[in-house]
Amino acid sequence: MGCCTGSTFTPAPDAALDPMQRVNYTFGMVLGVDDFRQEQTYLMARDDRLLRELVGYGTLRGLTVTLQGDQVRVSPGMALMPDGRLVAVPAEQCADVARWRETELAATPGAGGDQTIYVRLYAADASGSPVPIPGEPCRDESELSADARIADSFRLDFSFAAPDASEDLALRAVVAWIRSIKVGPNGVTLTEFCDTVRAQLAQVIATTWSDVHAPVPQPPVLGLPGTLPAPPAGLRIPRAQLAEYYAAAFDVWVQLVRTAQMTHHGPVPVAQALPEHGLLLAALEVQAGKAQAVHMLGRQQLLHQRLLQEWLLRDGSQDAPREAHFVLGKGDPELDHAQDLQADFAEHNQAMTRIDIVGDNTDGALPGATKAKIVPAVKWPGGGDGGGPDYYGPGMTQPIPVADGGTGQNLLPQTGALLVGRGASDETGQAQFELGSLVGAALTKPVGPSSNILVDLALSPQIRLDTVQDIGPQAHPTFAALDVTGMLTVDHLVVDTEVDVHGGLSVTGEVTLGAPVSSVLATDAQGVVGAARVWDGDESALTQEPPIPYLYAPGQGDGESGAAVRVVDGGTGLTRRPQRRQVLVGADPEVTGVQGGDYVLATLQSGANIDIRLERDEGEDWQLVIDAAAVAPTQVVATGSPSSLTASMDGNVAFIDTAQPLHLDARPAFAGLSLTNLEVEPAPDGLLGWREKDQQVVLTRGGGSTDITRWPVRYIRQRDDLVYKDGDMVLVALISGGLKLPSPKETGIGDGRVLVVTSATEKFSLDGIGSATDSTSPSTMPLGIGQSCTLISALELPVPGWLVIGRS
Repeated sequence: MGCCTGSTFTPAPDAALDPMQRVNYTFGMVLGVDDFRQEQTYLMARDDRLLRELVGYGTLRGLTVTLQGDQVRVSPGMALMPDGRLVAVPAEQCADVARWRETELAATPGAGGDQTIYVRLYAADASGSPVPIPGEPCRDESELSADARIADSFRLDFSFAAPDASEDLALRAVVAWIRSIKVGPNGVTLTEFCDTVRAQLAQVIATTWSDVHAPVPQPPVLGLPGTLPAPPAGLRIPRAQLAEYYAAAFDVWVQLVRTAQMTHHGPVPVAQALPEHGLLLAALEVQAGKAQAVHMLGRQQLLHQRLLQEWLLRDGSQDAPREAHFVLGKGDPELDHAQDLQADFAEHNQAMTRIDIVGDNTDGALPGATKAKIVPAVKWPGGGDGGGPDYYGPGMTQPIPVADGGTGQNLLPQTGALLVGRGASDETGQAQFELGSLVGAALTKPVGPSSNILVDLALSPQIRLDTVQDIGPQAHPTFAALDVTGMLTVDHLVVDTEVDVHGGLSVTGEVTLGAPVSSVLATDAQGVVGAARVWDGDESALTQEPPIPYLYAPGQGDGESGAAVRVVDGGTGLTRRPQRRQVLVGADPEVTGVQGGDYVLATLQSGANIDIRLERDEGEDWQLVIDAAAVAPTQVVATGSPSSLTASMDGNVAFIDTAQPLHLDARPAFAGLSLTNLEVEPAPDGLLGWREKDQQVVLTRGGGSTDITRWPVRYIRQRDDLVYKDGDMVLVALISGGLKLPSPKETGIGDGRVLVVTSATEKFSLDGIGSATDSTSPSTMPLGIGQSCTLISALELPVPGWLVIGRS
């Protein structure tokens, strides 16, 4: 579209193929290739626009994506692409996603980690069926023929980016948002409704992308986000005008919104970049570098019209019938037989009700039909004419019974009053609560053991409590024993019997023990305090019952009654000081005579190859030096040429190895090989051969042997020689032309036949050469003067043929 200065739109510039033009056939008109291509382009574009604009896009059937190890498989199916093209996948497809990911990450340093890989489908064209075409003489080989057919095909690939799905996401958001608008008896005006919908839809569509603030929003992996903006609270559609309001909402989508969402899918001018026409089939979840799961739920699906027709014309047996009886919180005029629970509550003081099933006498009811009847409740004590259930509430004439969780009392309690239970009797009838109180009084003390507090229930509902003895601040209670688990602080304490103190003991006076103590205090297993003994080395005393308390003290190992600190207590067990270069060494019982081993002082001795020194640096630090530098290292010398044998050392182990394996199963390689004293079989003037039975190289001359140093050469001097003949090994072309290579499988040439072709002319070509990546499309290879090509027959290709293994 050009500048808007006139009254009409400026037409688009001329293009070779315009999808908006068709050929105007006129009698006598000369038609060329461009005319037929233009007509085909118009018809194809019209069909694409029809499907694109009227139907939409998405998966029609099949195209299920599964994961088997690192292989991703796509089942056969059909899809309608975002540009309106139909794509069919006729057979199952598979690819290695791990190999694709390694290639992509190698090209992008720094990428990796957990990622999402998308499986995408594209429409493609495949040409074939070449036919000869007329032209000028001396043409290039590529100008001799042209493809006569163009087939609709497809392309599947992996990508770290999902195809653009903005229109599909916007469509889902718009439908979900319009469906969420409330419908009621009254609503806003149609003008207000259109203005609100027009203003809100842009915000609603923006939420379908992960970042609504980005200049070009990126779509999510699959489906819609979890939440959408709710319609404004006051936006309502009148029920009587539902169709008119929905039509107005759709008008906003058709006129204003959809065009903006289709800019990446519809036809674009030639000068602009081509749009994204891919369709998302699945998202592969990658964790720790390996594909773990396939997600397909939420991809674009397209239901066909027959399915939708059946869905809409079903009898709706799962829908609620309008003649059913309902009990609703609020009445609904659309449901004729609905019971209004809210109105019934208002009529009966918002009391709870009971629902009875009674006969239905309303108009149109079938014979024997029933309906629900709401019966109002009656405040306790009930028994009203309505027969409704009793309920408890404020202002009752009788209190709630004890059996229903009440107190049975309608009197307000006084301060300190308690609910006291009274058991059932002939006088009181059922058990009940009464209001009583606690009374303190001196009761008769029992003889012998008794509880700490005496309770007198004879005065019910009053209860009298009394302790067995006075425990007031000035009292002197008597106890058989006293256990103190916390802090006990006394000014004067006289204990006639034993005292057990489990916590702390704080005494402000003196503590006098039974006998004077002149050493460290210790306790035995029974808690008796006594003097601890200095350790004397008597191990047997540790097993006595009760055990004797011992202690370690400075200087204890120097006296006659003292002994060194034991090894098991963190000591060394030694009383001697170490001499020069002595170290502590653990010795077993066979050396020390001590069960479990002990430490001994051992002196480090210099040996023939080791020098041990105890040195002191300029400061106060000492070093124990173990020096083996003066010892000459072991030397390993390999005889022969350095390239024949290699020698190495690993500690005191010497390794000698040959440059390559020489055992019977090895296959060494040599620049030259001189063999002497070979066995002759069967004549001395034979060739060098291999005898399989004993794995030996021998001189042999068999019938029909071929000198491998001489290959037969055939020269092509005339047109009749431009054919492949059995036994050809080297062909030299002396004339221009093309050599058609036959199929190795059909002609019985077999697998692995080698053929060398060289050209001595300017224009020579080889036809029927296969490809390792696309063996279904044999190609042609031109050869100039002096150029050669080496071929090999390959039968394991999908289409057996000749492969190029060398070229010069």
